[in-house]
Formats: sequence, structure tokens, C-alpha cells
Amino acid sequence: MAWRVNEIEPGSAKAVVELEGIVDSTNLEDFFAFINSVFKQGFNRIVLDMEFTSYLSSGGLSVIIDAYERAAKEGGKLVIARVSDVVQDLFGVVQFDQIIEFYADLDEAIAAIH
Repeated sequence: MAWRVNEIEPGSAKAVVELEGIVDSTNLEDFFAFINSVFKQGFNRIVLDMEFTSYLSSGGLSVIIDAYERAAKEGGKLVIARVSDVVQDLFGVVQFDQIIEFYADLDEAIAAIH
């Protein structure tokens, strides 16, 4: 599991957050704390890059929807990029694809938060 925050432009509120590996009950508290730390660093225009996320539990989904709502409340935006087919299917089942914008291309996702 490796999660990273990459600032898009120095001094901006924009970041690509890379989520790698599995998010489940064994690391859900750490995932929640990590996502909160992204906001505490001053980012509220966020691309979640899920290219290397192999599994996401319902608890992980809850953290992501909370982050989406927090970004909007703070005047920002959260979008998701490069989701694997398995994880994309999960988002579809819970109809997150009706709420959050998804992009197959990272550059398009970055453009969407500007």
C-alpha cells in the first residue's frame, strides 16, 4: 500500500492523490487519516488516481464520498481517474458514477479540477 499526494501547481489547492493497493478493514483508519491529511495540507481540488488500486471496501467508498462532499463544501472539487475495471464495477453498483466524475485519462481529470 502506497498513497501519495502530488501537488499539481506550487501554491495551489490542486493535487493528484495516488491510491495504490488495497483499501479494506485492515487499513481503513489509515486511509481516512490520509485523506484528511490531504485537506489539512490545503488541497480541495483533488484527482484521486486509482490506476493501481486493486480493491476498495465499502468503508473505502464511504471515505471517498465524504471527501467528495468535503471538497465541494470547501469550494473545491474531487474527481477520480484511471480506475481499474474491478473497482469501476464497484463504483457502478453503488451508483457513484452518477455522483462523481470519472476520467480514463489523468490529464483530462486534472483539467476538470481547474
